[in-house]
Amino acid sequence: MHADDTGHAYDTGRTDGDPGIVIVGAGLVGAVTALYLAPRFGPVTLLEKRADPRRVTGGQGRSLTVMLSARGWRVLADLGVADAVREICVPLHGRCGHLAGRAHVTPYSRDRQPIWSVERERLHRILLDAAEALPGVRVRFEQRVHSVDLDDPAVLVEDRQGRHRIGCRRILGCDGAHSAARAALEARGARAELRKLELAYQEIDVPGGWLDRATMHYWPTGDAMFAAFPMPSGEFSGSLFMRLEGPAPSYAAAAGGRDLFDMFAAHFPEPTAAIPDIAGQLATKAVSTLSVVRCDRWVWQDTFALLGDSCHAMAPFMGHGMNCGFEDARILVDCLDAASDWTAGLAAYEKSRTEDADAISHLSYRHYFTMANPPREETAADVLRGRLLDLFPDRFVPLYESCAFTEESYASVLRDDQRLDRLVAELLDRHGRELAAAPDDGLRARVSPLITDTVSLEDSGCS
Repeated sequence: MHADDTGHAYDTGRTDGDPGIVIVGAGLVGAVTALYLAPRFGPVTLLEKRADPRRVTGGQGRSLTVMLSARGWRVLADLGVADAVREICVPLHGRCGHLAGRAHVTPYSRDRQPIWSVERERLHRILLDAAEALPGVRVRFEQRVHSVDLDDPAVLVEDRQGRHRIGCRRILGCDGAHSAARAALEARGARAELRKLELAYQEIDVPGGWLDRATMHYWPTGDAMFAAFPMPSGEFSGSLFMRLEGPAPSYAAAAGGRDLFDMFAAHFPEPTAAIPDIAGQLATKAVSTLSVVRCDRWVWQDTFALLGDSCHAMAPFMGHGMNCGFEDARILVDCLDAASDWTAGLAAYEKSRTEDADAISHLSYRHYFTMANPPREETAADVLRGRLLDLFPDRFVPLYESCAFTEESYASVLRDDQRLDRLVAELLDRHGRELAAAPDDGLRARVSPLITDTVSLEDSGCS
């Protein structure tokens, strides 16, 4: 008998051969990690608990669309699949807020660069096909990993033939928020928090023809939000976000007797009129919860590392969960390439990524409330902040633009945004609210002494 890191004993009578590296989870991040690692470090086996998504329909409970930004495109270009992915994407140049009967478009960047909406399932197929075509990569589906052994590296797997042990040299956990791999680190003292947010959502099919396809669309009400993303088919992928518990509008109120359709219609009359079968969809579509993960340890010696949602699952509202996970894989191989051995490389990876993951997780959660609760009128601080961004474009960059169109450290982006907040507060404290309406030359004269001439960008990589 053998015991794993969680204390479970199992029979070692059936032991599979050493595949070199085992990746737990063959989702988007797992496939990308395999594509990076196999050419450098030899055989890689991906173990996925679900069935092969190329042979089933329905998306297996995941959101229909994901957003690709500069960080994600960098990775796809590295792996040689960017052109194939671009063919299934829709460019989005901004977000269109539908507020009290009027529409307002906020560009994603000052030079109108787009982010890209892509169907998760089609992207996943491209990545799995590329991984399986790579020599040394094996993808095994319907393989449920029960536990991980860090001392004598191995995973305990259950499939149709029963339970068996797969020995290996190294293990990478890419198995999502409810990670079985992460439990091995927690058993060694790592502190991990898995928290369910108060928000839940339903995916709604939205017909095309009534919305501009160059932007995503959202209808904020403060207590709930409906969003719609264009798809290559011409239709839109919609999501209804409401509180899980509490008074209406909430899913608890619907379960307690309030009609979900009536709540939707009262808060979102425009989508209600445009989606003919909305009542039926609300009655039958699954209600999914949102979970976030934070973990203070990502690696173990030279044996083990976590990537993606297994160590930093975040709210989806900035559109960076996948991009951040892809960047994890790129930074991991950068650190391994620069290090003398795996121990040093994994330690450098953990050091370079944990603060960034905390930053983008914070920003993602905050962004929902920014979108769902738009101000009824701009404050002096809002006006002044916007003018500083316009007057000093080389010194100040909008937060979303920095996240989506650069590879600057997320932590550095957050610090820069906080510094801009402090500068705005200081200027208003010194000069009063009237400064927000001051002529450009007068505003420049007051601001220039308070800012440095150069911008310091922090590198989140290992090279």
